[in-house]
Amino acid sequence: TPLFPGPEKVAKAAFDGDWLVERQRMADEQGVFAFDLFAGGAARVLREVESVARLIAQRYPVIIVDEFQDTNDAQWEFVQLLAARSHVVFLADPDQRIFEYDDTVDPLRLDQLRELLDPVPFDLGGDNHRSPDAGILQYANAVMRNQPLPETGDVKELRPYPRAFEATVHAAVIWSFSQMRQQGIAHPSVAVLARANSVVVDISRLLSEPHTFNNQTLSPVEHEVVWDADLTTAAALVIGSMLEWEGVDRVAELSRTYDVLGDYYEVKNSIKASTTAVTNMARFRTAAVKIRAGQVPRQQAAVSGIAGAYDTGLTLRGDPMVDWVGARDVLGATSGLSELFTNVRFVRFFRATDEIGSRLMARWRETGTYSNAPDIIRRAIEANILGTEHREPVGCMLMTAHKAKGKEFDAVVVVDGRFRGKFYEDRDEAAPYLQGRRLLRVAITRARHKVILVRPYDSIPLVDNQAVV
Repeated sequence: TPLFPGPEKVAKAAFDGDWLVERQRMADEQGVFAFDLFAGGAARVLREVESVARLIAQRYPVIIVDEFQDTNDAQWEFVQLLAARSHVVFLADPDQRIFEYDDTVDPLRLDQLRELLDPVPFDLGGDNHRSPDAGILQYANAVMRNQPLPETGDVKELRPYPRAFEATVHAAVIWSFSQMRQQGIAHPSVAVLARANSVVVDISRLLSEPHTFNNQTLSPVEHEVVWDADLTTAAALVIGSMLEWEGVDRVAELSRTYDVLGDYYEVKNSIKASTTAVTNMARFRTAAVKIRAGQVPRQQAAVSGIAGAYDTGLTLRGDPMVDWVGARDVLGATSGLSELFTNVRFVRFFRATDEIGSRLMARWRETGTYSNAPDIIRRAIEANILGTEHREPVGCMLMTAHKAKGKEFDAVVVVDGRFRGKFYEDRDEAAPYLQGRRLLRVAITRARHKVILVRPYDSIPLVDNQAVV
């Protein structure tokens, strides 16, 4: 049974002890494997079960391992076992190592490969199929190696002053689309990449608003956001629970909502541990237990606010979007739930609102209620995220540079954070910022034709001795 990263975060936050020992126990005794244990478990099967190893080799005589430079220790062991029986092709680019935060990803992995398996080497470093006629790769390599930047019209760096920063990002996106259409690309793809999710959220907000740039009004840009969605999904499930309110069974309906609110704060604590999240989680779960026991929960603003909203009655009209907004506004008006209200609003980032609406409408027409709404909402969001991440990019897409790895777009706008999410950050690493340079290279090389870098006016130069932009 798999334990994927999202559920594992929740389980880890709730476990009081050594989580690494506990998850290994779960794998050994219960057959529940956390995502990080998949490769190690598979390696154990190949090592100990001869018939399985032989069957896999017969079924897969040739195996291609992509992004080999980022393999961790367990994956490396698994690959070695595969290579003992199959022909293995290793694709690797040491300049694209961007997982240094994982201690099990050895920076000497390619040296280990050469020493232990002695593969026949092929150097494809001179090939550039993504942007063969542009100076993008040369520019990205110069950034990574901290060498003088080449002269090219394919990459521009802009460093606006603070008051013009958001308008400049907005203009860069619109200009990128214009340039691609002038080059004959009827349906261009433009990615806006940042280092941190928090910066992606800021970009989505600013692209949703009009701005003025060089005395011209810039209209909002329709876009999709690709990002990790655990907390936003948990917030949406609270809305789903409220949509199940029928006013028939107060104990069951209100206690379920308190449970889902507790789940939201459990997810929040799993992402970033905090005393406040733990307190809120316990508060709502205690309220659920007391209601089921026929007791009155302790009077606390958020708990009482939800109960008051239930008793007042949430009018459901059978229009999913109207009813969604009505439930969301209850959260916005409830003291102590403003952050949850904000996260619910982020659901629009997934472009899943139409899918959620159609599924909820189908349920209403079938039953006259929104029964099982949380499960309906979860499935709609998950399906949309999966589709967004794997379909051919078209239009404007926002994501982190890590999420963009392996993808390509007609044009890329790279946005360096003003206050957080900077590619060169003294708090994260010392100069010459090797991790930041590698990640920035990945971001730049996602483009086929054009790149615009928008960075604060006082940013650390891309390379030493760079001329003022």
